[in-house]
Amino acid sequence: MWLWITQSASDAERVLAALAGVLRRDREELRPRVCVGSAEHCAELLTRYAAVGCRRIHFWPVAEEPRQLSLLADRVLPLVKDVPAE
Repeated sequence: MWLWITQSASDAERVLAALAGVLRRDREELRPRVCVGSAEHCAELLTRYAAVGCRRIHFWPVAEEPRQLSLLADRVLPLVKDVPAE
């Protein structure tokens, strides 16, 4: 999953627009499917994926890989709600 964690709405929009262009997809179609935005947005998205049975996600930071993976571990994953395994 594409990854770009930022608290800046304009930064998130810039990255989402760039991804939409590269992937030839509508930005609004991508928005609810990728971890681009705030830590809270990303945690909510990952919680929704877990709720429908997803147990593994591979992340692809769009830039600054070590920093983005650190943000994922420190700020996003602690917010992901536990979903009972079926």
